[in-house]
Amino acid sequence: FPSSQTVEHGFPNQPSALAFDPELRIMAIGTRSGAVKIYGAPGVEFTGLHRDAATVTQMHFLPGQGRLLTLLDDSSLHLWEIVHHNGCAHLEEALSFQLPSRPGFGSAPLSLIRVTVVLLVAAGDIAALGTEGSSVFFLDVTTLTLLEGQTLAPGEVLRSVPDDYRCGKALGPVESLQGHLQDPTKILIGYSRGLLVIWNQASQCVDHVFLGNQQQLESLCWGRDSSTVVSSHSDGSYAVWSVDAGSSPTLQPTVATTPYGPFPCKAINKILWRTCESGGHFIIFSGGMPRASYGDRHCVSVLRAETLVTLDFTSRIIDFFTVHSTRPGDEFDDPQALAVLLEEELV
Repeated sequence: FPSSQTVEHGFPNQPSALAFDPELRIMAIGTRSGAVKIYGAPGVEFTGLHRDAATVTQMHFLPGQGRLLTLLDDSSLHLWEIVHHNGCAHLEEALSFQLPSRPGFGSAPLSLIRVTVVLLVAAGDIAALGTEGSSVFFLDVTTLTLLEGQTLAPGEVLRSVPDDYRCGKALGPVESLQGHLQDPTKILIGYSRGLLVIWNQASQCVDHVFLGNQQQLESLCWGRDSSTVVSSHSDGSYAVWSVDAGSSPTLQPTVATTPYGPFPCKAINKILWRTCESGGHFIIFSGGMPRASYGDRHCVSVLRAETLVTLDFTSRIIDFFTVHSTRPGDEFDDPQALAVLLEEELV
């Protein structure tokens, strides 16, 4: 007899991506089999499945809209909506998009342009797509079509750095894209080689360049007032940079430290900087543990002033986020909770 799935229950199998909409207070989890689950109030859950059984690598909610943009490991983008029909609501894929292929060398076949990171800008109407080839493309999210003439090529960025920094080396893949918290026309771009730039989309120019750290870049985060940038690196270090518009390029960070050094450490895969009204700030990061003694551990660390707390989990960390104030008028983040998605549980 043919069998069919009638019900599913419990934690998603093999989770691979996480998203959170602070305005609607809904969360989404993607899996390696291409499933998408959206969770709202207790008992409210929507499930969707991509046509291709590819891994969901990134997910982003369009702020306050209940729509979700997903990136698969085949570099395809998919826009999901909650659709109401006959008194019922279900999750449905509305649009999909694949970047045009680039020609191969000689008789080689066309090769896909691999998307490494996605950022929603301008209230979610535009998506910036960072690629393995150092380029950044811009996409109209409402139609999932490329915006012609707005692509940021690596050559444009290299023209803004000193000659001795270029020295024939490529920038590497785009590792991180972060939107300016006050000015949506500005984007912080981090390249694998360690170069950081602030790109002004309105004037189509580089506003600021940060050159100092030569370690491979893993993650970036803006400070709340956008005067500070924090970067994490493959050697287990992080750096804090001051954004001073009058002194580009910035050659050295104001702070550079390896929290679990001086012995060799694992990469800090993701880092967050959250400010508090009571004073000071939290630095929250995954990874960074000493290779020799904690190389097989799955940890998230929370640092405030001189106090460092390590959260040791039993399965691999997929992603994490903080529940904090995101209202534009608020001066501080004031984080209330930390949510961590693991391979086997959500904490």
